[in-house]
Amino acid sequence: MCKIRVDLRPLENSMAIKKWSLIFISFLLFSCGKGNVKPDNSGYNGKYITYNVPQKYYDKYKLELDAISADVLSKTGKQLVKFVSTNEDPKYGLMGEAYTRWVNTGEAWILFRDNIEQFTDTSNFAAGTAYTGTNINPMGVVVLNFTELVVREPYYFRQALEHEILHNLGFSHTFGIYNYSIMNYNYVYEITGMTDPDRQMLADKFPFSIEVITIKDLEKYGAINEKIESEQYAYQLVENFGLTEARAQTISRHLISYKKLNNQRALTDSEKERLSKEILGFGFEKGKLALEKYMQGEKESLDDLIKVAADKNETSPEHIKELFGEIFLK
Repeated sequence: MCKIRVDLRPLENSMAIKKWSLIFISFLLFSCGKGNVKPDNSGYNGKYITYNVPQKYYDKYKLELDAISADVLSKTGKQLVKFVSTNEDPKYGLMGEAYTRWVNTGEAWILFRDNIEQFTDTSNFAAGTAYTGTNINPMGVVVLNFTELVVREPYYFRQALEHEILHNLGFSHTFGIYNYSIMNYNYVYEITGMTDPDRQMLADKFPFSIEVITIKDLEKYGAINEKIESEQYAYQLVENFGLTEARAQTISRHLISYKKLNNQRALTDSEKERLSKEILGFGFEKGKLALEKYMQGEKESLDDLIKVAADKNETSPEHIKELFGEIFLK
């Protein structure tokens, strides 16, 4: 999970108060994932990365790409990856350049190393290379090594690509004869697609999620599906801060509502007060004053509020401290 731990230590100057206020207004409206969220009115709640594939490779390996899409599924049976054809065929000198593009644009790519002068920061002998992400923060860069001719064969292409895509989704290598997995070098070319243990691990990592869009033109997709976004926030709150599912869902609804309002105009003082009370159990100004005192060396007021917030959210003071760090000191 994307968990950030921050010590609540006195800050150096009063500018932190301004930062605190700005961050508090958006209160946990964060996303660990890349890209933007596409609305889906069909009730779809599965996450998938849309990989760009150069046209000539897309056409040649369409059957294998379709098989991977059908194999890499969430717990609810929704696709986690899709492939689209493109006329572009990037040939970077370094894989790191492709990573930079991913970070800057959110475009996911399946790239192809056709000669040893391309992607020189990858192995000459590996069938493929990929950045390893997480289920909350997946990556979107895969390089297949077509200087190894065997990788061009459809079966080996599928196995190598599916192995690397699972790296993007958070899978690491496994080892030993008892680890029956496509991520294990002992089995990757002894099976077709994934194994049952792989599918179970994938289901555990992706019980649900939201679609990650990797296309430049995002305007046509309109507003975010509130229900899906609320579920995403609730899931992160449960995992990161020890909240009950019911409490996390309640907070998520507040966050989505206030986010919509804040996108239209600045929140009023009364709205900040109400949001703080609904989520933390005390007002915005009271929290701001307690943090000011904390920064001056007086910890009691903030400690008292942490206890109030812990009771309000039915979680531990330690988790609330993490939450304060995520909100106020991020």
